[in-house]
Amino acid sequence: MALYTVSGTLPVTPVFDFSKSLEFMSNFAPMYDEQEVTETELTKAMMINGRCIAFRVQDAGSVEQPMVSCTLFSEEPLDEISRRKVIERIAFFLSLQDDLRPFYAIAEQDEDFAPVIQRWYGLRHVKFLTLCEIACWSVLVQHRAMPLARTMKRALVERYGGSIIVEGRTYWAFPELERLLSVSEEEIVVLIKNERSTHYLHSVIQALSQLDEEFLCTAPYDEAAAALRSIKGIGPWSAAFILLRGLGRMERLLSDMQPFQDALKKLYRSGITMQQLEQRYGLWFGYWGFYLRTAA
Repeated sequence: MALYTVSGTLPVTPVFDFSKSLEFMSNFAPMYDEQEVTETELTKAMMINGRCIAFRVQDAGSVEQPMVSCTLFSEEPLDEISRRKVIERIAFFLSLQDDLRPFYAIAEQDEDFAPVIQRWYGLRHVKFLTLCEIACWSVLVQHRAMPLARTMKRALVERYGGSIIVEGRTYWAFPELERLLSVSEEEIVVLIKNERSTHYLHSVIQALSQLDEEFLCTAPYDEAAAALRSIKGIGPWSAAFILLRGLGRMERLLSDMQPFQDALKKLYRSGITMQQLEQRYGLWFGYWGFYLRTAA
């Protein structure tokens, strides 16, 4: 089938090195088999208003004067509203408007962290595409090996999501919340074959329909976290994970997790504490953690 295409460019706040984002995504396990990542471009799909739309993003600028080009692929012509929704979601997904210069100004004074900045200079936070996807993933990955969680996610995608073929390759997109709201627990358990996870997953899906994503993005952090923790199946770790990796709330971090503690001991020779680093980086503490984990 011949696809309809729309191409254009997306503005990006300096500084940005898209090759670093591509390097990060090439090793990002939750989306490993849902996208194609090369040294120069990303091709991926998403659901918008019940339709599966693929997008290809390529670097079109420099690190200090960044810009990305984008091509959208669809089986039917895209109206202006759908096109705008896709473009806005891509920009949010890739954090194209994050201004890292204040973060780098702080990091320049951090002698132990400077090599991490040099290695990953220009890397932006890459989020999950939608709140629904990261909320469901936070349930599937609880107390479970990554490959099994990915198998469960894939079953949901193939049953309730969408797909589109671009240049001979099939790209799958995670289902929209509106689609999952009509799915019963009985249907989900057949797919993922785990009653406990099914119960929590169904609870989370139903609760998301009552939450305002804009509120979660803009409300005081503690209020947003409390709203998520009120959902059965979402505890402190999941709430923090959703706010950071799904919604880009970078002002907090679950720094007591063992991977952060291990990386801290390995990188910092001065004996600095996590509390001192949180004070130093302030609103950028999440970005500090993102770079630390990426480097590790």
